[in-house]
Amino acid sequence: MFSTLRLILAIAFFLNLAAAFPLINRDIQWSFTLFPSASCNGTAGDSHAGSGSTGCRANLHSVASAYTLNSIAEGCRIEFFDNTMCDQSELFDVAGQANATDTCRMASFKRRYGSYQVSCL
Repeated sequence: MFSTLRLILAIAFFLNLAAAFPLINRDIQWSFTLFPSASCNGTAGDSHAGSGSTGCRANLHSVASAYTLNSIAEGCRIEFFDNTMCDQSELFDVAGQANATDTCRMASFKRRYGSYQVSCL
């Protein structure tokens, strides 16, 4: 009787734990590749990917003149800045789910992508 009660309690505990922490990964995914050339070609692409929102990211390996959006989940947007501090006064481009993926988007004349941040709802 005592071991049956333990078994029932263990099963109830496991079911409650499984409900609280589902095995399905619900993280929001996004990814893009920065390129030094305006034509988005070459092997020098700098890939960035993650889940959910980020703070300011200025760890760009090269001066980026263009990017391709690889994927972005609904509710996310990627803001690209023409500086290394994500200064809102120099917000240059915004990518979201409405943007086509795998399309080369380039900075205008004398501009570059110096930092980015991702915001997800």
